[in-house]
Amino acid sequence: MAYDLRQEPWIPWLRRSGAVEWGSPAVLLDGLGVDPVVAIAAPRPDFDGALQEFLIGLLTVALHPGDEDEWLDSWKAPPTPDELQAKLDLLPPAFDLEGDGPRFFQDLSADEMRDGAEWSVESLFIDTPGSTVGEAGRRQIVTDLFVKPARVERLCRPAAAMALVTLQTYAPEGGRGHLTSMRGGGPLTTIVDPRVDHEGRGRAHEQPLWSKLWANVETVELWSRRGTSAFARPEAVFPWLAPTRSAAPPKRLATTSSDVSPLQAYFGMPRRIRLEFAGPGRCDLTGVEDTATVARFWMRTYGVQYERWQHPLTPYYQAKSSDERLPVHGKPGGIAWRDWLGLTLRIPDAIAGREPARVVANFVDRAHRVGKITARLHAFGYATSHAKAIAWTEAKLPVFPVADPNHQRLLADAATRLTNAAGIASTALLDAVKRALFDKPADAPGDLSEVKAELWADTEAAFFDAMRRVASPDTTVEHVDEICRGFARTLSGSATAVFDRWCATDGVIPAAMRRLVGARFGLVMTLTGHSKLGKKLFEALGIAVADGGRTTRTAKSRSRKEGKT
Repeated sequence: MAYDLRQEPWIPWLRRSGAVEWGSPAVLLDGLGVDPVVAIAAPRPDFDGALQEFLIGLLTVALHPGDEDEWLDSWKAPPTPDELQAKLDLLPPAFDLEGDGPRFFQDLSADEMRDGAEWSVESLFIDTPGSTVGEAGRRQIVTDLFVKPARVERLCRPAAAMALVTLQTYAPEGGRGHLTSMRGGGPLTTIVDPRVDHEGRGRAHEQPLWSKLWANVETVELWSRRGTSAFARPEAVFPWLAPTRSAAPPKRLATTSSDVSPLQAYFGMPRRIRLEFAGPGRCDLTGVEDTATVARFWMRTYGVQYERWQHPLTPYYQAKSSDERLPVHGKPGGIAWRDWLGLTLRIPDAIAGREPARVVANFVDRAHRVGKITARLHAFGYATSHAKAIAWTEAKLPVFPVADPNHQRLLADAATRLTNAAGIASTALLDAVKRALFDKPADAPGDLSEVKAELWADTEAAFFDAMRRVASPDTTVEHVDEICRGFARTLSGSATAVFDRWCATDGVIPAAMRRLVGARFGLVMTLTGHSKLGKKLFEALGIAVADGGRTTRTAKSRSRKEGKT
């Protein structure tokens, strides 16, 4: 029985009014001028992220704007739901979730898959420990003692489709033969989220989701630069339309963007999976009643092994040991303003060889064409450790679409100066806290990384205010120096405030008080540039130490002596 995801109501859409409506992809464009769709309301945040990526890819292949002029035409006058549906219907038959033919994001060969392992449907979730089911489902092997199995035993078809897209998009390490996603395990995704200014009345959560997704769609001109022609072979875009290009030994076949279409970036299939459909039932995840459900799936090792891809929605950095560019991954500590430069500005060698996602550079080029617009960067992804998902990280950071290359460099220079200075200050702060609290700071027990995190959090607003000022068209190098001086004062005030929160003086014995006072004094000396580390701090900021330092006092003393003689 076919379940065509181009037409079935499998996506939960959130409208501006707050109503949630299950619908097909074409609902994205329904009611744009009245009650538009503003978000996806999936039951899990990783489903939300993966569905946004999938829809960007779907719009790219269905509408395929040839160049920026065609892209701009659809920005100004979006297609109707019927027009989008007509374009979707023209795509190859690659979107059936079940049936005897090719299945959406699933291995083509049902017979081969029966020779693999049978897994509980809950194992489609990235944060679920690995488990297999055998002996007619009576035996289960669980690899994590701290996560109880069988939270979800049955999924409806919409939930199964969402879980399948998410696993194939973000696949973590899973042991020998269980390959990671095109971007490795735990890739960081960055999507531009535009906010059109309607005389000050526009708010981010009220913007149609269409605007956010379309802002990240590549033109034929853009994606053609990443690889070969796309539309000649449908299976080059949708790999499940042909036998899996397996990386199994002895051949260990790798797949690059030269072997298939660059559009496969949105439809990667690292895992060989085939869903096992059962009868009607209630979904344990969504509560939806469905006439067909999924309780198990078959999986074999060695799906598609992707190598040397540059995904358009992910930032990259230069590998130390080769010329390869590697995808940025999520971190357990989340995303903070210290990551902003590497995620938003395409400046050569601006910060550790990092390069923002291609969609960011594309948006900078587009922003001046679409009128008065501001934007945020929606960054999200899993932080993983080998096969385990540690955390789902998500943040929204401002984007300043500065088109002039010289002004971009000015912005990058200012961001680099402030970021490096905050890194030095956070190191000094953590060292001071350890010296204040412990007799042997080097042996301080426990994880005190939160000390640094507090400083970054406390200075975030000041940093983005500084970047907003630097992004102003009238800003000069002299203005940047003044902004850096102001940020030095902010760092000093914030760092001492964090120190005081961690090292309160109430009830402290005299010996501990001496440690605390000495540590605080040393921190202040650094923050004002009057220590070895303090000099590095002000060198990072690119400004001179303020009057009152040791050097200045020595010079004044020498002048007074010379005056007396």
